[in-house]
Order: sequence, then structure tokens, then C-alpha cells
Amino acid sequence: MTKFQDREDMLDELCIPAPDSLLLNVFGETGIGKSSALQEAARQLREEKKPPALVLWIDLENFKDAADRPTAVLRALIDQAEGRVSGIWQSNEQVAAVIVAQLGALALHTPVYLMFDTTEALQEDGEFWDWLHQNLTEPLVIDSRVKQIYAGRIPVAWRRFELRRTVKLLPLGPITPVKASRALVEQVLLHSNPTLSETEELQPAIDIVLEFSFGHPLLSERLARYVAQHWPPTQPLAQFKVALCAEEVALFIDQALFEDIEPPWNEILWWASVLDWFDPTILQQYIEEVMPEMQGKPDYFFIREVAQLRMHNTVVWQEKRGDRLHGLIQDIVRQCLKTVDVARYRRACEAAAKTFESIAKEFSAEDSYAEQFKNEAEIYRQRLLRLEEITA
Repeated sequence: MTKFQDREDMLDELCIPAPDSLLLNVFGETGIGKSSALQEAARQLREEKKPPALVLWIDLENFKDAADRPTAVLRALIDQAEGRVSGIWQSNEQVAAVIVAQLGALALHTPVYLMFDTTEALQEDGEFWDWLHQNLTEPLVIDSRVKQIYAGRIPVAWRRFELRRTVKLLPLGPITPVKASRALVEQVLLHSNPTLSETEELQPAIDIVLEFSFGHPLLSERLARYVAQHWPPTQPLAQFKVALCAEEVALFIDQALFEDIEPPWNEILWWASVLDWFDPTILQQYIEEVMPEMQGKPDYFFIREVAQLRMHNTVVWQEKRGDRLHGLIQDIVRQCLKTVDVARYRRACEAAAKTFESIAKEFSAEDSYAEQFKNEAEIYRQRLLRLEEITA
């Protein structure tokens, strides 16, 4: 099955030969399709382009436990180079220089691509990145036609000026066009349950998947497999949605979106999904309403952890309003929360309204901020009213 609807522009960008673009950095949250895009680009470069490209693929997840990461990465590059790179090992720096020179010479007549995947696996190893940038990345940018592609959950911390000036950032988001997202879901549904093509149930099944996946490729594929095996549902549709969320979406949130988030922040993020925006102070007041055990936590606890979540690409900065969960993550979590646990969602909206009303009282009645926070509280009041209408 192809997974590349709405990814053609990204694939074209990845496959453009050097020197038009020498250094690309693809980033986006878990399951959005970064590795799949790199793998498809590598396949096209090897099988469909003439002359075939030499593609060296390094998944940094495989080097988390390496005692000497530079050595391990260099050996992996040599192993993948199909005998076109060789040298006597004197030091990591000497071998890196040889690789740069040989790949640069090779790139004069053969397209050469160097791909580093799952960069977040080593994001905190500053010493490794300093070494890599100084001995491999920057020399290849300056002295050769080798194209380098880095992919990870967050952008690489490009430490060297020459790299920051050269790198092109490529954020990868959900599959947004209606035709593309529906095509992906339909493909998986029919692959899992071909009989759906002979019924009028196919389009409603697609609708259910997209209602909860919001175009996230990995979640769309996962939900489509589930729906294909349980469609049409034997229970009322509302109950089927609850089962879908409880058995699939909630697990995906915990296992993929929040997989590296330490307690209690994995729980806090579920609650925070109800908030359209927040800063550490607002989040703290709100969380104390819904998680009494968090009362008394110092300000720096929230400030430090929100900063860490930004690094995780889970929380993003809105220049005018503050912080919020990454938009797609928030959509998925909020929809799951409303479906699986209505009482919890109601409690969260009540706490949000109370929080913003409390903040509004800290300003004089004439202050524009007072009106802003009152309006914010009203948003959650209206959500409560709509919830009552739905559940009545």
C-alpha cells in the first residue's frame, strides 16, 4: 500500500539533486510520516533515477547505546557505501575526512545522499552533534555536492553558523487535503476488508476514521484497520465510537504521542488538551483545579517542564497568546477525551472557565485584559452547554 498521498511535494524536495539544496531537516511528531517519506525517497533515488543514487541511511535510534557514537556512525557509513569508501583507521577525525573526500569525489558523477533518521534519539548528546557537525555535516556542505537529509521529531540544534545559514527546515504535518486523506483511509479499509467495496458502508467508515485521526497518517492507518474489521457496527454508533477511542485512539496517544513523557506530565497533557492556550501560570492554576495532588508545586516546576515539552515538539509557542499543545495532538486528544470520558471533559471545561474567570478578577473592570479573560471563560461555558445538548 502506498502511504504518500499529499506527500509528492515533500518527496520532490527530498529527491532534488545537489547543489540546489544541500542540507534539509524534516521534522514533525511521531507517526506523521517522516521515516516513510525518507524510505520512499531512498527507493526512488536508487530504483527510478538515472544514474541510480548512492543513498547512505543512518537511523540514530540504533546508536543510543553505542559507547563511541562517532565511531559507530562512521563504521555504519562505510558498511553501506558498497565498497566505494575505504581507509585505514587512525582516528575518527581522520576517517571522517576520508569519507568526506571520497563521497565528494563520487558525487561529481553519481548522486550521493546521506540520510540521518530519528535524530531526536540523540538530541541531548551535544558532544556527539558538535563532533558530527564539525567533522562530517559542515565539510560536506562546504566542499561537496553530497545532499544531507536529517529527520526527527524536532529540528536538529544546528550549532554551527555555516549550517544554520544553509539548512532548509521542512515541517511535515498531517495529510490535510480531503481527497488525499480519504484516499489513504479507503486504501487501508479495502485492503483489510475487500467486501466493503461492494456496499454503501465504505464512505461512512471513512468518515468515522477521519473524525478521530484528523489526517494523522499513522493513526488513520491504525483506525482504518480497526474499523474494517468491525464495520458496520453491531452496537449503536455512539458506543462504537467509544470503543474505537478506548481500544485504539487512547492507546495511540499514550504509546506514540506521549510515549516519552514522564508522569505526571502525561496525565497533565490529557487535561491540558481542553485548553486552547496557556502559559505556565495559567496551566498551573488550571491543573490545580483538576489535579488537587499538584497543588503546591512551585512555579519553576511548570516553567521548566513546559520548556522541555516545547523541545519535545508537544507544546508549541503562540507568539500572541502563549503556549498550547501541538495543534494536531490537541485535536486527537480532545476528541478522544470527549468521546471516552464525558464526565472528565465536563470537569476540565468547568475548571478552565473557573481559571480564566479568576484571572479576569485580577484586573480592573476597565482593563482590556479583564474582558479578554472573561471572553475566554465564556468559550468553555459554551462548550459545556453544547456538551449538555449532545448528551441529553
